[in-house]
Amino acid sequence: MLPVAVALAVISVAATGCPDDGGTGLGDVVGPTAPPTTTQPPNRPPVITVDSFVWQVGDRLAARLVVGDPDGTVTGIEWNRPPPGFTSPGGADPSFSWTPPVAGTWLARVTATDDAGASSEAEIRFVSRYAHRQYILMGLGDSVAAGFGLDLTDALLGDPCWRAPGAGYPGRVMEHLVAAGDVPRDEARVVLAACAGTSTSDVWEAPTWSPHGVRQGVGEPGWSQLDWAVRLNPGYVTLTVGANDVGVVDLSILAGGELDRAELDRRLEAVAGGVGFLLDELVDRTDARIALTNYYNPTAVNPTGLPGCRGACFVELGEVVHDSLNRTLARAAARHGSRVQFVDIAPLFEGHEAGDALGPDWLRDPIETFLGVQVRAYCSEGDPSGSWVSSFDCIHPTGDGMAAIAEAVAAALMAPQS
Repeated sequence: MLPVAVALAVISVAATGCPDDGGTGLGDVVGPTAPPTTTQPPNRPPVITVDSFVWQVGDRLAARLVVGDPDGTVTGIEWNRPPPGFTSPGGADPSFSWTPPVAGTWLARVTATDDAGASSEAEIRFVSRYAHRQYILMGLGDSVAAGFGLDLTDALLGDPCWRAPGAGYPGRVMEHLVAAGDVPRDEARVVLAACAGTSTSDVWEAPTWSPHGVRQGVGEPGWSQLDWAVRLNPGYVTLTVGANDVGVVDLSILAGGELDRAELDRRLEAVAGGVGFLLDELVDRTDARIALTNYYNPTAVNPTGLPGCRGACFVELGEVVHDSLNRTLARAAARHGSRVQFVDIAPLFEGHEAGDALGPDWLRDPIETFLGVQVRAYCSEGDPSGSWVSSFDCIHPTGDGMAAIAEAVAAALMAPQS
């Protein structure tokens, strides 16, 4: 039998556990643990599949917006700025219908909301067109595009636009497209809507004389050049416009033989806005490949000029006006990428400037006064050879000049699109 003291020591050790537990007597006992917590993933908003809808004017499109919610339910779809002719049932119904009444391009905004209140927005593109006539080339613009002075028969028969369908550059462009195999000969058609005296705003505002090349019964009397282009939706559009806005024919910008730079800047700003609007409309409302030309400077090497500014003085001022106009046109075209081809025809006419004017001064003076023009100022005091500028008015291109413009425009229209 153990002594009492030893027995108590054994009992004490057994009761207190290991001697290094700090005397607590707890040993390896683990306290109670908190129940595990679960983290809910954040709600994700609806997903809208962005798409484009392209449809023909007057036809009805029935379609559905592709939208879903990854962790819930779509409870609402709201359309903002939809195109004309658009209807939707509202609520969470993704279906809609669209019957475009006019040609155009619209960017609509749509918002989808889920059952947790999260929402997503997307931009949906709607495009409507009239039936595409891919083998029509349409010539728009002013007297250079119309072919002024190249077909007097057309003028004498009552066309106030002075169009020359067979000699103007748009018709010659089509000849190049046919020769290259881009357009079948038996389907090629040129519609010449360009009209002498046209300004940029006239192209979309002014009713134009019925274009040459349209079929009988097509169109309405009040249509502008732009209206015709949108309704016909041609494969190709050529555009030459801006010179009448700046005043290169009446030369009012050079009143008194000095350049009014403030007025020139004002007119150039109007050209930039007008041509920019025209190109926007043609890009948004047609499928055409578009060629915008600039202008050549017809000023003779030794021009007649104006009182107080003849010879070298007129050469210098003419260069300022034409270069400023051409830079403005180039900037307007650059905003549209490959849909608009800018055709620089100015270098083609170097060495082919205006020659001597036809007719004596006593005859030309009253004609210019009556017409409100001073085109004789561009004419040469001598008689240089090789001019591509008409001696009739010293402004518009001859047949050779038109041929050179047509070749450059056709090359641009046939260039691969990026």
